[in-house]
Amino acid sequence: MNLKKATLFLIAGSSYTIFHKAIFAVFPLLNYNTPAKNTLSFLWILASLTLILFVYYFLKEITPLNLQIKISLQLVILFTGLVILLKLPIGLLPGTGITRNITFEVCRLLNSASMLFFLVSFNKIISEEYSLHKPINLIIVGASAGLVLDLIAFGYYLNFIITEQGSISLPPLQILAVIVFVFTYYALINFLVKFSRVEDYSKLILTVQNKNL
Repeated sequence: MNLKKATLFLIAGSSYTIFHKAIFAVFPLLNYNTPAKNTLSFLWILASLTLILFVYYFLKEITPLNLQIKISLQLVILFTGLVILLKLPIGLLPGTGITRNITFEVCRLLNSASMLFFLVSFNKIISEEYSLHKPINLIIVGASAGLVLDLIAFGYYLNFIITEQGSISLPPLQILAVIVFVFTYYALINFLVKFSRVEDYSKLILTVQNKNL
């Protein structure tokens, strides 16, 4: 296994994540079909693990990286792992309940923030030679919008729990979230395809990066 293969796995995992989101949107009754839901959720867990695999080999093969990038990627591994554990039938917390839901959402938000910080930092140090800035910028736009929408939805959810007033259903926000989700994952897969074509990782990072180490 190496970074190039891990990138291909992440492309497959990201593609499945889009399918997973779409299948539950088109067939909401799958949420009540336990065997089908469990199968799809298991595949989602495998898809999520491809992100950890990619980050691990990215840290191993891409050099030099500054401390901010290393920490942000280590946090991505941590929070992705926690999100996966919280999705398992037997996880860190009881299978149902508000506490588990809030913990899951907090981990997901922190994971998104860590990934966004990585993308912004990485975008500053990569060479122009590989034409990766544009796809990364698109991911940053989508991920930023997605994070804002998630924070709004999470705040609304907390308000619903605390006040027990209103509804946790936000159709306009949900429609916008779907659009942002599709845009972000399209940009992500586009970046990963271009990244998979990089032949020499040693030339990927600007030499001026050495001054910041």
